[in-house]
Parts: sequence; structure tokens; C-alpha cells
Amino acid sequence: MIKLRLMNINVEIFYLINNGLSHPHLDFIMPHLSDLGGLTFYAIFLAILLILSRKDVFGLGKYWGLVKLLALSLILTVVVTAFAKILFSQPRPFLVLEHVNVLTSSVDPNSFPSGHTATTLSTMTVLFLSAKRYFTRYNLIRAFCVIYSIMIPFSRIYIGMHFPFDVLVGGVIGMVCGVVVCRYSKV
Repeated sequence: MIKLRLMNINVEIFYLINNGLSHPHLDFIMPHLSDLGGLTFYAIFLAILLILSRKDVFGLGKYWGLVKLLALSLILTVVVTAFAKILFSQPRPFLVLEHVNVLTSSVDPNSFPSGHTATTLSTMTVLFLSAKRYFTRYNLIRAFCVIYSIMIPFSRIYIGMHFPFDVLVGGVIGMVCGVVVCRYSKV
């Protein structure tokens, strides 16, 4: 009974965001915003930062430790999320529901947990927790982290790729991975 009620809430919130908030301007923006939470974006961005900070190009050497933390957190998150997707093998909303506003495509049929949300929350958690150490305007960095950590999961539901519980669990996985890396790595 409780499981059924939770599933209904999950679907109701999904439809509220995916259909109820649909707007042509958001339909254009959200797929692009969602891409900024994907593994491809983070892998390319961190690879560039790893090279630039390691070689101290543009004075980025002072961020070498932070970039290593971000990379470690991303790797841990990807491994945990990939394992969870295989373990739970839950289909994406557009595969099981009708009238879904699908604004992008996906090769992976598994929805749970959200990989985009996990990678976003993982990197934003590391950045949030490390901000005071690396940046003078750390409150601005932290505010960015919070806003970005809301926008990416929201976009994943909006574009029809995930249920709310997918992004909720992806967020928890990402935050836990980020905290573990910050707490236990010797960088």
C-alpha cells in the first residue's frame, strides 16, 4: 500500500513538472541545461582543468588539489551509479507512461538513479565543501553550487528522462560520494 502510494506520488510530481510546467522557452533551454550535468561535460571539463592546473597554466596550479578531489568524486559517483542502474534496472518515464514530453534522447533505458543528478551533486558537494579553502568569495561559489544542484535534477524531470525519486536518489548518491571523497582522500 505504501509502495503504491509512493509510486503514485512519484508519477504525479513527474507529470506536474514534465507536463504542467511545459513552456516553449523552457522546452528549448532545459535539454541544453541538462547536458551540463552529464558525464561527458564533467569528464571534458575536468580533463582540461587537470591539465591546466597541473601545469599551472593561467595560475590555476593553486586549484590542483580541488581538481583532483572533483575527479575522484566523479569517478566514485560514476561507479556507484552504474552499479545501481544495473542492480535496479528501472525504465525511463517515457518507456512506461503515456503523454510524456520527451525533449531529448537516451541510449541508456535505465532511469534509476539519475546519473546526471549524481554527478552534479557529487561535484557541487566537493566544490561547496572546499570553497572556503580555495576561493576568497566562497559564499558566491556556494550559492552557485546550491542553484546548480537544483537546476540539473529539475531539468532531468522536465525533459522526461527521470522520475522525481530517480533524481532524489541520484542526489543522495552524489552528495555521499562528494562527502566521502572530501572527508577521506589525502589530496
